[in-house]
Amino acid sequence: MLSRLIYASEATEALNPEKVETLLAQARCHNEQRDITGMLIFNSRCFLQVLEGEREPLSDLYGRLTHDTRHRRLLLLGFESIGERLFPGWSMGFAAADASHRTEYLRFGDTSQFDPYRLTAPAALGLLTNWRRATTPAGRAKGQASLQPVAAAG
Repeated sequence: MLSRLIYASEATEALNPEKVETLLAQARCHNEQRDITGMLIFNSRCFLQVLEGEREPLSDLYGRLTHDTRHRRLLLLGFESIGERLFPGWSMGFAAADASHRTEYLRFGDTSQFDPYRLTAPAALGLLTNWRRATTPAGRAKGQASLQPVAAAG
């Protein structure tokens, strides 16, 4: 059964761009092996992630995340059956959240700050889906050659 998992968490330590790249490379490899797709938004402190795939591998992955010492304050925002993927071919898309996206955060939430803990599952999915349109599957803003914060799609 195809399913979608959305969660928020907080990093237990500061992650520089190199650590984020390493984390993304590991996630992409793991996800490709298990036919899991999705996207991650991160602001150097908080993660917002959507994952899509078969229910059992997603459930197993979430179980591993609950024991992963790189995360704390793990919050399950949503887990549902779906008819089709919104992130097909994306082993792990990436967008860097920053203050330049205040309007976007307000569009989907009740604050101009990136705070995934204050989002409902539909709002989180809206934010992730909106940023998917402005990002390549490798996590780059369309037209850019390196990992940079992406401009919000209009």
